Order: sequence, then structure tokens, then C-alpha cells
Amino acid sequence: MPVILARIDQRLIHGIVVNQWAAEVQAGRYMVIDNEVSQNEELKASMRLSKPAGTGMSIINTQKAITNFRNGNYDNQKVFVIVKEPKTLIELLDGGVKIPKVTVGIIFDSNDRKNISKFVSVNEDEIQDFKEIEKRGIECVIQYVPNDQEIDIKKYI
Repeated sequence: MPVILARIDQRLIHGIVVNQWAAEVQAGRYMVIDNEVSQNEELKASMRLSKPAGTGMSIINTQKAITNFRNGNYDNQKVFVIVKEPKTLIELLDGGVKIPKVTVGIIFDSNDRKNISKFVSVNEDEIQDFKEIEKRGIECVIQYVPNDQEIDIKKYI
């Protein structure tokens, strides 16, 4: 199974992912999957500069990710998937991508979201998405950094 971990973090690639999660997951490829970001060449270029040395990075849209996984493009790699929202993971799962576990880092607060932990706020659609992910047998935990205790998201949704 190429995906070793999926992370929901609205900041996508940033210092904590590059410095702390990289050491934890030992991925060979960091895969940012986001339909908007994949179209922004400047943002993609800056993200690529921050990738851990000796690793690959893909910044692609959801459909391209599904196609690439189906084609076996990552079969010999350890892939760390990073997305902004849980619905992207549902789309990947619907497309046949196997995800063993989900960590939730930061989902920013907004008017339609309620705060469920220090760094995570969710709206009703996201709550349903998390329930769907868990219904498919995939563990979802809130964990800002690898050394933090994992908190099962079921406690809050």
C-alpha cells in the first residue's frame, strides 16, 4: 500500500510537516492533493522548495491523484498524503485509493465551523465526512505534532 498516512492540514506543506512529520513517517513522496493549489504555479514552486531532501513531491488535483494511484505510479513508494479537507479523502477513497490512517492537524475556525480542539474546527459537512471515513474502517485522530497524544476524532463528532 503506497499511502502510509493521510493528513488534513489547511496549511499543507509547512515547517511542522517538513521537520517533525517527515522524521515520523519516513515518506519517500509528499503528495499535496488540492484542486485549487494544483493550479497555482507560484505556490507549488514555493512548496517544492520546502520538501525534505531526498524525497519526491507531487502537488496535484484529486482526479490526477486517483489516476496515478490506479496506474501504479506510486506502488514502490511510501506516500504521505496531505489535503485541506476531509472531503478530498472521501473522493480518494471513492476512487479506490487505500488510506490506512488519517491525522488532523489544523482546520481553521470560521463562521460556519465549531471548534472541537485547540487547532481543529469543523462544520456539519466535515463532521459527516469524518463519520464516513471512520465508517469505512479508517482511524481518524487529531494530532498536531507526532509527539502529541492521538485523540480519536469520534470524541468530538
